[in-house]
Formats: sequence, C-alpha cells, structure tokens
Amino acid sequence: MNVAYNFSWSFYDADFAQVHSTIESLRQYAIELGSEWVSGLEVQPDARQVSFSATIPGSTEGKYGLASGENSSWSSNGTVVISSAKTVGEFHNRAAGLGIEVIESYGGMIFESKRNADGIVETDQRSAIDWTDF
Repeated sequence: MNVAYNFSWSFYDADFAQVHSTIESLRQYAIELGSEWVSGLEVQPDARQVSFSATIPGSTEGKYGLASGENSSWSSNGTVVISSAKTVGEFHNRAAGLGIEVIESYGGMIFESKRNADGIVETDQRSAIDWTDF
C-alpha cells in the first residue's frame, strides 16, 4: 500500500554552520540506512539553504534540508510516497534527535517529535481528523 507522507522540519536558534553540520549528518545517515540514491549536499549560503535529495528505503525520492530568512529559525516541508513507514520514521526520528522539530502526517495520523531537555526524543501522536466535527 502506498501512502502520502508529509513532513515539516523546524530548527530554532541555529547558525548556518550548525545547520550545515546537522544536514550533512542526516545525509550520512540516509546512506547508512541503505538508501537507493543520495545526492551530494547542496549548499547555498546566500540563499541560507542546505539540502540533499535521497530515496530512503520504503519511499520515493524526497528533498531534505533547511532554509531560513534573515533570522536563526530554519524550516522546510516535503512529501514523499511511502510503502513502509519504518525506515522513513527512523530517519525522521534521527532528525529529531539532532534537534529538529519534526511533524509527520500519514494514514490519518499526525506525529510530532522533538528532543526534550534530557536529549531524549519524545513523540506525540493524534488523529488528523477531529471526529467531533462530524
């Protein structure tokens, strides 16, 4: 079964060097996961953007990275089609472990993951549909 998998990343109070290091770490993790294909790191300092593309096992090709305006807040959004949430979920859990706040939605559920003060990733989940509206 193929399902649309939407994700949003937010990274706060980070400078360009921190973002560059974090995204390169995730790119390396995508390789460790056995991704079919992983691009090189795309760095655009003037545009304040760092990203890469990859085909994480169980998903179609996606673009992963962060971009920012003129402040220290960084974000991105993306969508892939998944046949299995296992490896894609592990990838996004790693992103949360590196300090990126991750929101994922698929299969009628929303998952919010972020690192707590002890460095442990906590995930809250809820239904994407509020049935009291019907």
